Amino acid sequence: MGYTSVVLDDVRSQLAPADVVLKEARQRRDTVRRAAESFVGVLKSYGSGSLAHATANCPIHQRDKGLDADCGVVLDRRVHQSLGPDSQANVGPDRTVAAMLEHLEPKVLEQYPAATFEITKRAIFIEFHEPMGSGEDPTVDLVVGLRRREEGLWIPNTEQHRWDPSHPEKHTDLLTAEPKSLRVTRARAIRLAKAENKRPGRHSDPPLCSFNLEALALMFVEPGQGVPTALLQLWERGAKDLARRNTPDPAGVSAPIKVADREYAVERLTQAADMLRAALERDDDEYQVRAYLSRLWPEFVAPTPLGETKARVAARLQAGKPLAVTSAGTLATTGTALKQPRSYGAPPAGSDD
Repeated sequence: MGYTSVVLDDVRSQLAPADVVLKEARQRRDTVRRAAESFVGVLKSYGSGSLAHATANCPIHQRDKGLDADCGVVLDRRVHQSLGPDSQANVGPDRTVAAMLEHLEPKVLEQYPAATFEITKRAIFIEFHEPMGSGEDPTVDLVVGLRRREEGLWIPNTEQHRWDPSHPEKHTDLLTAEPKSLRVTRARAIRLAKAENKRPGRHSDPPLCSFNLEALALMFVEPGQGVPTALLQLWERGAKDLARRNTPDPAGVSAPIKVADREYAVERLTQAADMLRAALERDDDEYQVRAYLSRLWPEFVAPTPLGETKARVAARLQAGKPLAVTSAGTLATTGTALKQPRSYGAPPAGSDD
């Protein structure tokens, strides 16, 4: 194994959410799902997003308050006959989403009395205001979906007061499908790409949404690739594809994924691919590899093998562990070694292993 793989594995270990945080995020999501399932005319609920796709990163390192556990419910159109474009009445989602919030609130508050609820463009966003010892406070997004006559769901667009087509269940199926080796490699590449995507740049928002990176990985990560090659393909081929079009929906149901500044997104993907390729071309020189990869993940790659990353220093300080200065003059942590958490628990519910 060359140094590029070693350093990328170390970056992933720092990005991995702690098992206790994943467990709490799932518990909060499942509480919301159970409450939503008792709403009139609900056929089923489902998990979605990065938690279900096994592509979540540690929220503290990514400047988020907590993992966002996505989920949704599917309404039975035999009960909700007037809703959606497939009905003659074509009633929009606003009143139904508001009714779901009213239904959810007392049930969730029984278990999480500080929770607050907000209707966003696509979902009901729930903050629990019960931070864990690490400071992380997982949130939940619940999408109220309506089964389409064709494949997929109608999901709310409360800003435009209409339903839009999507297929979140198929997205999860695609990203968690066998074979395991491909699923694991793809998830690892996605997590690394998501972390680079949040590196500060020209705009305040990341160049691409996380789902766009997942879609590019589904297109370009192939069986038999290792993580460095998979990530390089995601960036290199993804840049070429994005240069000519917006990324299509992997499920083939919704419109192509929107990008605020496509030219800049292509530029960032190309730059990332160039840095990774340069590292791979110098794979036997650890200092060169670190020099290139530190430009992509400045908080997670130390310039020297014995150096401490900014992310680990921050984690130590947050945990109240003191820092010491080594003989080389670099900062190092004292006390027990920082744990190297495995990425997730048992697959496929939340594992890239």
